Amino acid sequence: MNLTHFLLELVAAAVGTVGFSILFQVAPRHFPFCGLVGAIGWLVYRLVQWSSDSTPLATFLATLVLTACARWFSTLRRTPTLVFLLSGIFTLVPGAYIYYTAYYIFMNQPDEAVAQAYTTLMFAVAIALGILAGYSLPARLFGWRRNVNPQDGNNPQ
Repeated sequence: MNLTHFLLELVAAAVGTVGFSILFQVAPRHFPFCGLVGAIGWLVYRLVQWSSDSTPLATFLATLVLTACARWFSTLRRTPTLVFLLSGIFTLVPGAYIYYTAYYIFMNQPDEAVAQAYTTLMFAVAIALGILAGYSLPARLFGWRRNVNPQDGNNPQ
């Protein structure tokens, strides 16, 4: 893969993410950040896929980084994390595998349907675990600070 093709993929990921942002009625002031989240997720996905030849690992790591970016931008922009996460995750959703699973079911080809469903499930689990791992990171990493009044009695120790 050459550099031009790789850069075009990143631009397509950013544009596609902004497209989903429009679909989800995200405020236009967040479009550049949504696009950046999608492009960063795709960048990590392609780099890990290129270096390890493991697509589920690439999906997991890309989702983890994408979730961390979404959390960071949510702190920076004072917006819920889901604004960036929902738009950005679509670059990693295994849409073709979902389509072919349904296609093989309707074409009465159960062996191919099971194979596609297994692959789809593998990617879905990788995405879910990546989001879980991203949300497990401490909030302080993303700039969240908990203001605690010492007089309050709810002071965590």
